[in-house]
Amino acid sequence: MAVRILIKRRFKEKHFKEIVKMIREHRYGAMGQDGYLSSETMWDIKDPYRVVVASTWETLKQWNVWKNSEERVAVNKQINEYLDGETEFEEYQLGMYPH
Repeated sequence: MAVRILIKRRFKEKHFKEIVKMIREHRYGAMGQDGYLSSETMWDIKDPYRVVVASTWETLKQWNVWKNSEERVAVNKQINEYLDGETEFEEYQLGMYPH
């Protein structure tokens, strides 16, 4: 069953162009992975440095393969330099019933 992953981050102020570039690179990397279905980026209206990326995967296992891949970890290290706090991950199963 498909899963939706919410990735929540708050970035330090300034460096907006770099942040957008890194988020885009993250998405392009994910798009080539087995199990990737879609994603969208949502910027907080009240706090333009807070962003939530919602990605949809065929299975939680496929998401975890990407999450722990060398490619993603490398890009994530770059992103971490611009963070104001920790990245939060939330994992949800899609559908009417949880099992």
